[in-house]
Amino acid sequence: MRQFNAQGTVAFLVMMAIAGCTTPPASNPEASSPTPAEARAGADPSGDSLPADEVILQTVYDQVESLDLCDGFYQPEVAQAESRVYRLGDRALVELVCANAAYQSVYAYVAYQPDGSWQPLAIDGFYPDETGQFVRTSESTVAGLATFDPEQEQLTVFSKARGIGDCGSLANYRWSGDELALETFLYQACSDSPGEFVEPANYPQIYP
Repeated sequence: MRQFNAQGTVAFLVMMAIAGCTTPPASNPEASSPTPAEARAGADPSGDSLPADEVILQTVYDQVESLDLCDGFYQPEVAQAESRVYRLGDRALVELVCANAAYQSVYAYVAYQPDGSWQPLAIDGFYPDETGQFVRTSESTVAGLATFDPEQEQLTVFSKARGIGDCGSLANYRWSGDELALETFLYQACSDSPGEFVEPANYPQIYP
């Protein structure tokens, strides 16, 4: 995991923090467009061809350490208790909860395909370098508080730079069926001077 701010890295912050369906059709089809999930579900009239959630998760668990899916941050008991599968049409998005920290978690994401193949997904973000310039990064994990909305097929991650949650980043990703594409990235630098609390949704926009 890479640099989070000019004073440290995401990996450093995490290490310091680690503590030991089918939707009914609309009444007026011409007035209501189907969501991407509905469109993909409709393309498979035979129904869900994916294995059970437990089977999908176990397939991922079996290779977490050999493939280093969690970038060195792996608590097996946490992963098995909190990871989940989102079924989206004929494929699935696996949210692997790698570890829990004092105030946020470490996540990795996997795309599971209809043919049984799967691949880890990259998580993009922007972080300032030593000069204060924002650089786009691509990582295998992300630290924060993650929420996935299956209806909108959108992942939101609020990454705290410190426990009180007054600075950090807020990123939104769109699930395409094969990747989590970064849509927006907001970032609030930390300050040593007390000030008015800024809601993450109001952080300065870095991307696009």
